[in-house]
Amino acid sequence: CVNRPLYNKGSRIVGGQNSPPGKWPWMVSIQSPTGKEFSHLCGGSVLNEIWVLTAAHCFKHLERKQKTNSLRLVFGANNLKVLESSVQMRRIKEVVQPKAYNPTTEANDITLLRLDKPIVFTDYVQPASGEPSELLQEARVHQIDSNKCNSKDWYDGAIGEYNLCAGHEKGGIDSCQGDSGGPLMCKTQKSRTYAVVGITSWGSGCARGKKPGVYTSTKYFIKWIASKVETDEKEKPKIRKKRFITVGLTQTQTQGTETNPVRPTAQIQEFQYGREKGTHVQSGPIEGKLKPEIAVQVPTENILKRIMSWLLTDMR
Repeated sequence: CVNRPLYNKGSRIVGGQNSPPGKWPWMVSIQSPTGKEFSHLCGGSVLNEIWVLTAAHCFKHLERKQKTNSLRLVFGANNLKVLESSVQMRRIKEVVQPKAYNPTTEANDITLLRLDKPIVFTDYVQPASGEPSELLQEARVHQIDSNKCNSKDWYDGAIGEYNLCAGHEKGGIDSCQGDSGGPLMCKTQKSRTYAVVGITSWGSGCARGKKPGVYTSTKYFIKWIASKVETDEKEKPKIRKKRFITVGLTQTQTQGTETNPVRPTAQIQEFQYGREKGTHVQSGPIEGKLKPEIAVQVPTENILKRIMSWLLTDMR
């Protein structure tokens, strides 16, 4: 399902430490020009050779500032300050957003990016890995019940039907370094493959009690993704209900003080999770549990040019 040619279990890093090169080969850094240089704007996930999945809010202010074709996407990087020869760069040919996206409430916060030319899959670039900060890091979180997350002491009704929450009820254990648009992922116990269950959307502060990260739940957008991404007629995705297994994790992270909403990113089990704070991002590691209703699942072979192979895992 998710291929990580260079990842060795013995080199796994947790607790907010840097990730080794090649561990998350499906993560993308979406960057905007700042003078002669480029700076990280958001994260994303590789769907296939020409499509990237990210968050819609990453682009809502670009219209009056710059054109999307001025952005660049960086694939296969582990340190954004030192781009190795294995790195690939592409431009955006098309930005595809749901008509129902609401930039005020961040409802339906999901976007597909069509690349100007295909990427080449290598040990460092695969469908589904990542990079939320200048140096790729890991974090882990608990999934939090939507009713609790929507309660008055938490987000007071701001969590929509298509959202899910992940973090830590008491705060302090969380991730603050990362990028919006990145994936929240779960590694299943049975198949040992990953399923993308969320896209980092927003949150309030960093590592604050009762203010976990909020994600766009991918299970509601599978048909939309399939309708936008080119597919072979013979390979129609067959959607099944799936059951997630608890994923254990832990991390230490100091409590943040920011009061304004921020945009986080993440991955679960060995997931990435982070939030923007002003003009920079901070982060730490997390621990996660996912419940049965989190996502759907389909067979992983040759579906939508390998899109469904990482969006959903087959648990026969």
